[in-house]
This record gives sequence, C-alpha cells and structure tokens, in this order.
Amino acid sequence: MNSSSSRTELPVAIRHVLDAVRRQIRAYVWLEGLAMLIVLLGIAFWLGLAADWLFEPPPGVRRWALVAVGLAAVYVGYRYLLRRIVEPISNTSVAVLLERRFPALADHLLTAVDVSSSPEHASIYDPELLLETQGAAEAAVADLHTDQLFNRIPLARAIGAAAVLMVSVVFFAVLARSSFGFWLQRIALSDELWPRRVHLMVVGFPPDAAGRRVHKLAQDDDFELLVHADTEGYEIPDEVEIRFRLADGRRGRDTLIRVGEAEAGRDEFQLFRYVFKRVSGDMEFDVVGGDDRVRDLKLHVVERPELFAIELECEFPEYLERESRRLPVTGGMRIPEGTRLVLHATATKPLTQANLHTSNDERDTTIDFPNQPEKTLRWEYGTLSADDVLLLNVVDTDGVASREPYRVSLSAVKDEVPQVAVRLSGIGSAITPDAVLPLVGKVTDDYGLERAWFEYQVDGGPPATRPLLRQPAGDQLLDKIDAFDTRETDLSSGQRALELRPGQRLSLSLKAADRFNLGSQTWSSTPPWERAGSSQLFMLEVLTAADLLALLERRELALRQRYEAIYEKVTDTRNLLNRVEFDGSKESDGTEPSTESPEANAAAETTDSSGVAAAQRALARRRLRVAGSLQNVLQSADEIAGIAEAFDDLGAELENNRIDNPDLKSRLREQIAQPLHRIANERMPKLAEQLKLVEEHVEDAAAGGPELAKTIALADEILVEMRQVLDRMLELETYNEVVALLRGIITDQNEINRRTKEQQRERLRGLFEN
Repeated sequence: MNSSSSRTELPVAIRHVLDAVRRQIRAYVWLEGLAMLIVLLGIAFWLGLAADWLFEPPPGVRRWALVAVGLAAVYVGYRYLLRRIVEPISNTSVAVLLERRFPALADHLLTAVDVSSSPEHASIYDPELLLETQGAAEAAVADLHTDQLFNRIPLARAIGAAAVLMVSVVFFAVLARSSFGFWLQRIALSDELWPRRVHLMVVGFPPDAAGRRVHKLAQDDDFELLVHADTEGYEIPDEVEIRFRLADGRRGRDTLIRVGEAEAGRDEFQLFRYVFKRVSGDMEFDVVGGDDRVRDLKLHVVERPELFAIELECEFPEYLERESRRLPVTGGMRIPEGTRLVLHATATKPLTQANLHTSNDERDTTIDFPNQPEKTLRWEYGTLSADDVLLLNVVDTDGVASREPYRVSLSAVKDEVPQVAVRLSGIGSAITPDAVLPLVGKVTDDYGLERAWFEYQVDGGPPATRPLLRQPAGDQLLDKIDAFDTRETDLSSGQRALELRPGQRLSLSLKAADRFNLGSQTWSSTPPWERAGSSQLFMLEVLTAADLLALLERRELALRQRYEAIYEKVTDTRNLLNRVEFDGSKESDGTEPSTESPEANAAAETTDSSGVAAAQRALARRRLRVAGSLQNVLQSADEIAGIAEAFDDLGAELENNRIDNPDLKSRLREQIAQPLHRIANERMPKLAEQLKLVEEHVEDAAAGGPELAKTIALADEILVEMRQVLDRMLELETYNEVVALLRGIITDQNEINRRTKEQQRERLRGLFEN
C-alpha cells in the first residue's frame, strides 16, 4: 500500500512548479482585471468630464450615464476578474499548459500528473516505468522558466493605461482642485453649471416647466435672435456661431453679426444678432461662442391669431328713437354722433391679451386673460363724439401677436341742422301791404324734424316768429309749406299781426329745428332750438298797388323786347330754310350733238369734274343750313318757354299781391302766357322733328324737297302764331301807356293840389302878419 502510494504521488519539485504556475496565472488575472477596471473608470472619468464640459447635460442624463458606467464596470469586473478568479486550475490543466509551451517535457510531466490524479489508472502501468517517468519529469521541470508561459505585453498595456489614467486623474485633482471638486459635484448630480471664461445669454428663450427653451412665432415671420456676451468678469468672444437643425434633418451653421464694440466696465454686454428670414418650420439650434454654449434652443412655428366677426354694438341716442343693433365692421364705420359703442370680436385661438389704442384721445387699453384665455373679446368704447381710429392687437396663448393691428375707422356722423331749401313762388322783390307770400321747396333733416316757423322783420326791427300750420311731427321731410299771409290776424286780439305800409322793407325767412338734444349730456352747450336751419333771407320792399303795377309794366316791357329778339331769330331761321335748295343743278334741254371731237371730249371731262365739286359744295351748304336751322329752333323753344314762365310769374304776382285787375290777369295769362307755352311745348318741337326728317334726306333731292317744303310751311304757321302773341303784347303796351298817362294826370293833379295848399298857407300867413 505504501509502495503503491509512493509511486503515484507527484514529486515535491513538480508540485512546486505547478503551484508556482497556478499563482502566476491568478496574479496575471488580478492585475489585468484591476487594470481593465481602472482603465474603464479612467476613460469614463475623462469622457464624462469632456461631455459634461461641452454639453452640460441635466442631472437626469448624468444619472443615466452613471448607471451606464456602473453596468460597464460590473461587466468588465465580471469578465476580466471575477469569472477567471473563481475558475479552479487543476494540475492537469497546468501540465497541459507546460507541455504545450515546453515540448522538451515529452509528455513526462503530463503522465506523472495524470497517474497521480488517478491511482486506479496507475495500476495498469509498470511501476518501474512510472518511477522513471516521474524522475524524468522531475529532472525536466528543474530547468523550466515558467515566466515564459505569459505574454506580458497586453498586461503591460493595461497596467500602463491604468497608471496613465490614474496619474492624470491625480494630477488633475492636484493641479485643478476647483475643477476636480466641481466635477465631483457634477458627478453627484449637482445642478450648478460649469464656470466659463465666456458667458452667453440668449434673449427671449426662458425655460418652461420642463426645462425646455422654446420660442414660438408665427409662420413666415422673421425672427431676430439676440445674444448677450457678459462683460463683467467674463471674456468677450471674437465671434458667436449658431448651429441649427431643421425639421427635415438638414443642418447648418452661420456666424452672428457683432453689434458695436463693448468695453468691460462701460457696457454690460456685447450684443450679437442674427435674423431668421421667413421661418416656415420648426428649428432647433445651439449658440456657441468661446468656451460657452447655449444648447437645445427651439423655434416652434404656430398659427397667428386672427380676428373675425368683428362687430360694433351701437346704443343710439334716445332722440333718434332707434333700437340698439350690432353692425359688422366693414371699412369706415359711419356712426351717429353720441352713440355708445361696444366692440365685439372672435379669435381663431385663445387670447391672453388684447391691446387697444384710440387715436382721438391717445388712449391705450390692455385687456388681460391670464387665468382663463378667451376666444371672444368685448370692450366698451364709450360715447362716440368725434372721428376716431381704433387699433386692435391681440396676443394668443403661444405669445404670438397679430401681424398688423386691426384698424376700425369710426366716423362720427354729426347731426346736421335741417336743410331749408325753399324759394318764393309768384313773388318778386316788391310786394303790396296785403300780399300773400307762397313758398315752395322742401325742408329736410338727416334724423327727423321737430318744428318749423317763419321769422320776419320790418325795417330791421326786432324779429318776430309765426309757426307753420303744418308742422313736421318728427318726419324727415317737409314738402308742403304754408304761405306767409301779411293780412293774417292774431287770434288773441283779432287784429292783424303785421301792419305793413308802403316804403317799409320786410325780411322773411323760414326756419326749422331738429330733435337734437345732446347739448346738456355731452360736449356742446348749444340748446336744440339754436340749432335751427334757415332758408335764405328774402328782402321785400313794400309798395303801393300802383307802384307795383308800374314795376310789373317795366318787367313786361323787358320781356317783350326779349320776345321780339326771339321772333327775329325764328324769322331768320325760316329765311335760312328757304335758302336750302335740292335742285341746284339744272338739266339740259335733251338735245345732244351727234359727233364729238377729242377737244370736245376733254372739255366735257373738265366740266364733269367741276360739276362734281360744285355738287359736293352744295351738299355741304345744305347740311350746314339744315343743322343751323335745327339748332336755332331748339334754342328758340327754350327761350320762348322762359318768356312764358316769366309772364306766368307776372300773373301770379298780381294774384299774390291781391291786385284786383281781371283784365290784366286775363291778358297776361290767356292771351300771352298760354299761347307761348303752346308754341314752346307743341309747335316748336314739331318743327324740330320736321327738320330732323329734312336732315335725314339731305342727300336725296326726291325725298328731301317735299320734307323741306313741309318744314317751311310749318315755320310760317309758327311765325304767324308768334306774331299774334306779339300783337297782344303791343296791345298791352298801348293799354299800359293809357294807364301811365292816367297815372301822370293823377300825379299832376296831386302836385297842383299840393302847390295850391302851400299858396293858401302863404296867403294866410301874410294876412296874419299884416
């Protein structure tokens, strides 16, 4: 038993060699595993430092980075250290390793180890042979250099890298204590950012609740990026760069424009600017300058708020008697003066603010919706007293304002005084004391009439008033106006309200007042009755009936003279028509020569050409005479109508002045005015139509000649009628001369009586003196 055991046991020298190799393997594993772990942590240290310095990730990102480094460290420790350390190393494995590395062992070592590990297996071998094998193995391992088993280059690299990283970290901790300590704080998830030599501040990108820095703007708007480089305790970078990323994945960069030259101690910051033109989509960008970098800035494009259904709620003044209503805003709004306005509008997006500016009083109003944004807007403007322009800007929940202010032009429609457009009808510049003064025309107001009255004065005395019998009663139009009767009696006294005497002057006007009553309520102190509209002032001279008749006679004489001129013009027109010839070319007697010589043919051609020219000249004269005659007829018709109306006015003045002369009225109206109206309205238009027929056939002698004959005959008839009227005028002139002679006799008689009385007074005075 003892001899067998001694044969299978490994010699001490072999065991020492195997144990030495085993220790060396484990030392290699430990050194390499620890070096790899140190390398991992060192690389993580410096990469994390660089990434944190460049990007300054938030604590959440750093937390995940620490988790990733921890997982990587666990993986490296398990793979390069733990898994290999716990793995058992048998003598057989070591023997195999030695046999492969040192072929000189000739399998002696492996056989010795194998026999020693399995005594039962050794029984099949010869004991002597086993002893020799063990002796040979023992002798062979005595000269082995086990260090040659290991490739120390990877281990040296790992240890060198670990040493370099550890030394670099130590040097960093010694030479840059503040940075090392700050980095440890960052590893501990501190929120404090790295101190920089350059400090950049981007205007208009405040962080939201989630820490995102987003600026919202409307689509296709320009955006000006402003960057401030702090000068107090920081360096000013030579340039600042923007690096942007578009929504479609494209990237780009550009340099910001430096504005001015800031100096430390004088300026708080150096300004850099950059303009994005017509931004159409979302964009992310970073701002980099010096060692500072502002990251993850975003431009978010949103829709611009728009207003629609803009309306003005109008509460009209009470005196207009209109119901309140809403008017859609379209262009300039014409609103009655004194109307209370409320602006209503609806927006396409919820609003947080509305800014309103009125140009009239330079008033600015801001309406905020901070807690509950609204899509509807209501603003009380107040009372409209003058023209105004309202400018409206709105801001939505994205902070985007309307592109242009909404402009509402308010035109205050003043309540104009009533318009009195009347004239005297059938009354001239002189009247009798008993005259009736008819007024024709209309009185209008834009909103409604309150009352109308006459105002008159005698010789510049105090004005007096007389109300119209037909009052407007709130109507906007008064077209039936009472006549002013100078003989109207006063109901209270029963006497005439107006006593006129010859030689006086009467001033008369028609006035009307509207229902305007804003004077005591708003901006005007004018009472409504002083806002009366007035007609023109009619100045009338009061004459006796005889003096008025004399005045009318002079006017009649002037009308007759005008009529005589018209009669002469119509006579000349008839004579001009008589000169129109359709048969200017005379025909030959019908005999023609049987033979024609060449000289006769040439003379005939010359005669034919001159005949054509003469015919054309005759046609031109004919056209000119017919056209001139037609123009004279039309002009004369208008002039005769004017004369007829003037004679109507003379008859109306006789009637309105209460001059009782039936013969004179009959002559003026029935014998003169009515025939003149018939001539102007019936006969002269018919003559004009006949002349147009002649003008149509002016080139056709066969058709034009008969029409011309009819025209001349009609003109002769009209001249006869006009002559009859002229004879009536001459008869009236003879009558007027007789009347004038009688007036002269009466005047002379009055003068004789006056002189007789004066002589009698002189005689009586002489008798008293004697």
